[in-house]
Amino acid sequence: MGKRNDAEAAAIASLMSACLSNPAYLTNDKDEPTSFGVITLLGHEQATVIGEKLWEYLGDHAPDAFTKHRLLCGTAAQFQGDERDVIFLSMVDGPPEEGRHWMTGDGPAKRYRKRYNVAASRARNQLWVVHSLDPAAHLKEGDLRRRLIQHARDPGALMRAMEQQTARTESELERRVLRWLQDAGYRVRAQWPVGALRIDLVVVGSDARLAVECDGERYHPPEKLSEDMQRQADLERLGWRFARIRGSVFFRDPESAMAPVMAKLQSMGIVPLGEEADVAEGGTDLLERIRREAEAIRREQERERDQENLFEAEGDSDPDESG
Repeated sequence: MGKRNDAEAAAIASLMSACLSNPAYLTNDKDEPTSFGVITLLGHEQATVIGEKLWEYLGDHAPDAFTKHRLLCGTAAQFQGDERDVIFLSMVDGPPEEGRHWMTGDGPAKRYRKRYNVAASRARNQLWVVHSLDPAAHLKEGDLRRRLIQHARDPGALMRAMEQQTARTESELERRVLRWLQDAGYRVRAQWPVGALRIDLVVVGSDARLAVECDGERYHPPEKLSEDMQRQADLERLGWRFARIRGSVFFRDPESAMAPVMAKLQSMGIVPLGEEADVAEGGTDLLERIRREAEAIRREQERERDQENLFEAEGDSDPDESG
């Protein structure tokens, strides 16, 4: 199968065609034409195949659709710093001949993890993961591909993980700051261990992390300031970057208290992952309709292709041998 997967290409082309013909996908929450993108997770070839297939499925409507809906088929790198309302991800890899695929981990300098993080965070409203794999049978535990498929199947797992992080906080200030950052779309971990030390909150990006210390009156009284700053200096020597929030400021004006934190996150290139949202008005019923319509589109395309092949076969036959 290599770096192309025709079955996934046909599935994505038909799903997007079904979306483009459905009124629910006509405009986004800004009353603008819904934008669409396709990201392939293994090379450029699959993006070309999907683009050609989509052009074929849309027929005469293709030029207008590609322009109006900002349709782009490419790799994660081509979507760096860009977003679409609806993103389709093509895993490309198919089932192995036997056993399981080699593990896809973080990769050198976390290159693979960064690619997957970019790909999975480019959708503003809806993410489709199209794959030909059985994650349990074909992929090892911890494989990035398996984790992505599992997230697509159970997005609520992230919310449950967020609740677990909230339970680990040690003060009301930590809980409030954690929730504030989560509501803004950031991935946050509470009570992050570093050797014998712990950091109140850590905001995790694709290739950077920010330590957030919550200086409440109970756990960080003024007399402990010198100790806290020495602890921070020790961690900074290990490469950590810090932001500190005073409880007295946060409880009075959360926006002002969080402004320096947001500025530091932006300067470090740590971006929100986006909220877990219902993918479109109509929820799962709409998704099922899109799937059914896509299947019908694929069947129609196959029928037309069979007809074309039949005509070609009839045209190629030797008239001297036909009778």
